[in-house]
Amino acid sequence: MSILTPHRTPAAAIRVDGWDFGDFPYGLEPLAMPPAGRAQAGTEHRPVTLPSCDPDRIARELRALTGSGPGAAALVDAAPASSYDQLFWFRWIVGHQVTFALWRLMGRVLEEVGERGPDAVPGPGAMARLECYAHGYSAMLLYSGSCPTALYQRLIRPAMFLQHRGFSGTWAPDFHQVRSLLRGRPLPWTDDPRAAGVVAALGAQRAVHDSVAARLVPGGRSLLQQSINEAPVKPSERTAVLYDNFFMTLRGPVPDEAVAAQLVRRLRAVGLDLAVNGLYPLGRDDDGEEAEVWNGSLARSERRVGVVLAEAAGFAADLARRAPAAV
Repeated sequence: MSILTPHRTPAAAIRVDGWDFGDFPYGLEPLAMPPAGRAQAGTEHRPVTLPSCDPDRIARELRALTGSGPGAAALVDAAPASSYDQLFWFRWIVGHQVTFALWRLMGRVLEEVGERGPDAVPGPGAMARLECYAHGYSAMLLYSGSCPTALYQRLIRPAMFLQHRGFSGTWAPDFHQVRSLLRGRPLPWTDDPRAAGVVAALGAQRAVHDSVAARLVPGGRSLLQQSINEAPVKPSERTAVLYDNFFMTLRGPVPDEAVAAQLVRRLRAVGLDLAVNGLYPLGRDDDGEEAEVWNGSLARSERRVGVVLAEAAGFAADLARRAPAAV
């Protein structure tokens, strides 16, 4: 069954054209991002030509998929992946790339608010974007972590281990812009009643993160925790390069408009994948801990994945229309 949640049925459902991401279905593309955290731009940056993108068309396609509910697959001209290894590797890499772009756009909102003064409160539009992007992060945690635990332990975790024994999400360069917000540290405006939707979205995101981590890594010991006594490594410019290399991320003078365009393209690929394969094509293994691990808030996040994709694409499209052809 498709996870795309019924939202509204379009008056005339549009046909969603076939796969146009990567060189083949479930193929990958590099992500071009601006310097962030400890990640620096390459000293000999070469412009990267961005694939063409019609953000408004993509936003309409995602709304059509969302509105069609269980019939979403009938609107899509896309084939299933050739293997589950390929499918879930695609989800792991692209889900993280989407997350990096969401973090950057969240950081942009926080920068705009901060420029108005230390006590400034985001306006309604800024609050709406932050709330949507926080839900988008939750959706990508579910999407990236949708593989069975056994496949994660066989395919994905060993690949990260080969990159570095202490490979860690704490090395993610783009996280520094939103660290305080995502970790629940109070900001000047988070106690404002107008921020209730953002705070609720952030709380749901932390619940999703903890539950996905608990399912994929029974016992809760990350690669960093396992290697801490053997080779303790602190985040540095070197670890940022290792992290970016694993997730096919390039650094250069990339404007936010280009980040948004790349985000919209990836949201389309994710939407096509989910319409064809569903969120859990091999089932969701939770070791019988349904009530404890997959509680009500997580179930709501699962049901809203399709809606969130469409909403995030709509917000990002406003920026993506102004993206340059090369960065």
